[in-house]
Amino acid sequence: MKLYKANFYLQGILIFSTEVRPMISAGGSMGSYVSPSPHVHNYPVMYGMLGKPAEAYFVFPSLHYLDYPERKGRVKTSKGLQYTSVRKLLEDFKNGRDSFYSFPLFPVKFSVSSFLLSAESWSYVLPVRTPTKNVFPRLTSYSAFMPGSQFFTYVVTQGNVKLPQWIRIGKKRWGIFRVEYEEVKINKVEKRRNEPTSVPINYKDAEFFGFKVNSFSKVLETPNPQEGLIGWAVLDECEVVNDRICLPIKWR
Repeated sequence: MKLYKANFYLQGILIFSTEVRPMISAGGSMGSYVSPSPHVHNYPVMYGMLGKPAEAYFVFPSLHYLDYPERKGRVKTSKGLQYTSVRKLLEDFKNGRDSFYSFPLFPVKFSVSSFLLSAESWSYVLPVRTPTKNVFPRLTSYSAFMPGSQFFTYVVTQGNVKLPQWIRIGKKRWGIFRVEYEEVKINKVEKRRNEPTSVPINYKDAEFFGFKVNSFSKVLETPNPQEGLIGWAVLDECEVVNDRICLPIKWR
């Protein structure tokens, strides 16, 4: 197993619909306001590192409805979102096969801009709003992270794995990252109890890897419960690397 410090340098425009609120002006509603979280979930990061930016996880957001009983009638399928690539990656990592695992990204520094998107076209006579994929919203104000933003996390590999230097994530895959890795030389691994994690973790992944979480402070929640909550945690037992790095990983 190898451990890397990974710095992600944003080269494009990163948009995630982490929070959606109504945008109201004097006299009525103008659409919605969408803002991203400064923490990035590890699933889109791992999809980007696998070079699979177009799997169903990204393409069909309405499939989130199957996780909520009151919304199931809105979709014509019973399968829901399929996390095929990430599930296989987690299984391979847990069972010691060639694979990697990335923890969620947290911000080092970022630049934020806002802009307006409108789904509108023109006919010969009058402006006409065309149907969009999800119908609403047709007028949306976005906040986005811009080039110059930087994020950090840890990446763990095992076996013969080549980590990518460029990945694309976020809305329309505009979030282009240049990634720099620095290997951490593992000199010492020590088991400790009630140890706080060194970076935000995925609660569900930690349990999948066999760790018990004693306390958890959430920083990010997505619409799909299958993805897991992101947050800082105190682990019941942790294998601490070099007296300072606590991650829910069983080192081999």
